[in-house]
Amino acid sequence: MLPKISRWNLSSQKGFTLIELLVVIAIIGILSTVITASLSMAREKSRDAKRISELTQISKTLELYYDSKQSYPSSTPTGYSGGDAAIQLVAAVGFLPKTPLPPPGVNTTYIYHGVTKPTSGASSECTGATVCNSFEIGITLERNDNVTLSTDADQSVGTFYGANADCTSSAVGAEKCFDIGL
Repeated sequence: MLPKISRWNLSSQKGFTLIELLVVIAIIGILSTVITASLSMAREKSRDAKRISELTQISKTLELYYDSKQSYPSSTPTGYSGGDAAIQLVAAVGFLPKTPLPPPGVNTTYIYHGVTKPTSGASSECTGATVCNSFEIGITLERNDNVTLSTDADQSVGTFYGANADCTSSAVGAEKCFDIGL
């Protein structure tokens, strides 16, 4: 014989209703979306911090190169190509252990320009075998809210645009080009 089921027995059974389960799933979904967005922003900031740190290290290395050669590398050193040709040269002659590569994101290389600053007149980009007495180096950051953008060089020499959306075009927009120059 089966036991008789009473109203009291049915209401005392434990479990969740479908609505309770759906509410919990919705809350978990909202929390995971917020966490994912926060992690994405943290990753962008981390990559930008690495770019800024490496750029500062490269500029110090360029100072060592200048002390040794009495000139900064030109924008187009013989045997090297690309926006970071001079950085490749500095690495090849032993001032850097290897050519630094920015983390994945907006730019894949650091952008360097050798500069000739005369005692009077406008500065110009130095190429070939010209003696360079200054330089401009930069990288486009992923975020334009980085506080270092308000204190960077913001110089423009040749095809280098330090105060614009990126370092290689004159397009006006939110500044993302972090640049160091002398």
